[in-house]
Amino acid sequence: AMIGLYQLDGKWPNLALMKIGAYLRNRGEQVQRIGALEQTICETVYASKIFQFTDRSYVREDAIRGGTGWPDWKGLPNLDDEIEHTYPAYDMWNCTWAMGFLTRGCVRHCPFCVVPDKEGRIRHHSHLSEWWNGQKYLRLLDANLTAHPDAVGYLEELSASGAYVDFSQGLDSRLITPEFCEAIKKVKLWGDVHTAWDLPEAEDRVLPGMRMLRDALPKDSLTAYVLIGYNTTPEQDLYRVMKLKEEGIKPFVMAYDKTNRYQKDFARWVNRKAIFETVKWEDYRGRKR
Repeated sequence: AMIGLYQLDGKWPNLALMKIGAYLRNRGEQVQRIGALEQTICETVYASKIFQFTDRSYVREDAIRGGTGWPDWKGLPNLDDEIEHTYPAYDMWNCTWAMGFLTRGCVRHCPFCVVPDKEGRIRHHSHLSEWWNGQKYLRLLDANLTAHPDAVGYLEELSASGAYVDFSQGLDSRLITPEFCEAIKKVKLWGDVHTAWDLPEAEDRVLPGMRMLRDALPKDSLTAYVLIGYNTTPEQDLYRVMKLKEEGIKPFVMAYDKTNRYQKDFARWVNRKAIFETVKWEDYRGRKR
């Protein structure tokens, strides 16, 4: 009997499904990654959905569901511990890089973020060897590595691997220390390092750490996520992106409501570097109208 792994959304291979796939395969089950139409040939389907807005009308009624995209995701079972700590079946997704968590959880309770509800308090989750096996590239999914008391130790583990590391989720600039900066200098980077400036009033708390990171990293490799449309005005949005530009940190706008015309336009203006570097917002906005 075939077991199907159905990933509804997300641009990266689905880590939970790769772990489930490996676990089932290790038990001798027949398991494969499937698309919507192949659900009919499977005895069991595991369906993962990350985003609320993804259409779910093509999912079998009896599919085993997981992911924050389902309305009742808080009531869905988590992976049990043995599956959670299984080496992922990267081959089922033709995934040539490794991905995983060294820590789970966060110390913040940002009202717009799902992590505190989903993961709880910051804690150690796994050693690198649990999900990395010599791949040249690895993607770290930790929500807030900087908040862990042994953050420097984790950076040392990453630099010792010799792999190129993508800090995909952003480092908390309020918690950056000189020791952290010294340690991150020794890590080979895959792409930009990310941080965030979500609340306008946090300027004095976020900028000192951002400057430390900026100075520790190769030139032009620090990007700051800027949340707009949650509880900010257009003036505050413009102030933050221009301030970051002036500091030599690349802003990347995250629209809270992707259907809102202003938020879409502003995000497009900032996130397309060629436009952001050459066109003023009022001119861009004027053209848009």
